Amino acid sequence: MLNLGIVGSLAAIERHAKALNPVRDIRLIGRWITDREQVSATDAETGITCLSPAQLIGNADALIIAAPGIFCGQVAISALRSARHVFIYPSAIQSVAEATQLIKLAREANVILRAGRTGNDNVKNLLRALPDVTEINMIELQHDYQARGSHSGVRNMFDALLADLEVINSLVKARVISVKAKGLCMLASEADIVSARLEFDNGCAVNYNCNLVAAQNGFTGTLVLKNRILKYNFNTGELSSWFVQHQSAPVKIPFFLENMYVEKTDSLTGELNDFIELIRSGPAFLSMNDNGFEPYILTDRILEKVMKTLVRCS
Repeated sequence: MLNLGIVGSLAAIERHAKALNPVRDIRLIGRWITDREQVSATDAETGITCLSPAQLIGNADALIIAAPGIFCGQVAISALRSARHVFIYPSAIQSVAEATQLIKLAREANVILRAGRTGNDNVKNLLRALPDVTEINMIELQHDYQARGSHSGVRNMFDALLADLEVINSLVKARVISVKAKGLCMLASEADIVSARLEFDNGCAVNYNCNLVAAQNGFTGTLVLKNRILKYNFNTGELSSWFVQHQSAPVKIPFFLENMYVEKTDSLTGELNDFIELIRSGPAFLSMNDNGFEPYILTDRILEKVMKTLVRCS
């Protein structure tokens, strides 16, 4: 029996506990709640509330860190130093240096460090609709957030880029060979609007725009494939496909991706089950889910270039 602890908001803890229901031979022994929600939770389903992360680490064999936050990366560091296995979302980590430290500690402790997926859940359904990701020649992404402090959950450009670059990495299974980026400051001293172009070693290029001061939320993408063009709304799951036909006009064939909630739950169960199976399979110091920390490297490179353009402009 594997003893698990969960760190995060109460809503995130309950969602992950539900996703763990089908996983055999585990026991949720505790939780550390990072928010101030006054909502009741069943101890039998989510584990008793611990007074501190140290108490949770002391009782658990593995930790699931299920929410972003300035303290969550430090909880992961403490857990790895105590030779506990850790499942963590990249958005819970504050910098590239912190991600590198986690990898180093996991190696030294010979425990599993697993990077969960934090990007838009609808990307999983888009991947199912694609015949082959190697057919993608170009991607155009436009992500607008409804100003700072909204319910989007985005605190700054680092958070926004991190989540969106995870989406890009999921779509393009290749290595980045070129990064060009620039930014603008509209409401604060740091970049509110970023435009970037990424080129990959498989020939694919991504043009990306992120706007943190938009009037409304929106996340859309255009994917250029060998024989068709896809337009996808990441918020609603609506996908329209234009097939390229010789000697005739393109034909628009719209269809919708449904059952999004079920897809999210099933996907999370699979991720957590993989994490548990890695722990049970024997010695292994590290396992990354689709190179889960790569978005940190790209985020750092983009913001470095953005800062250079801002300095020149000022």
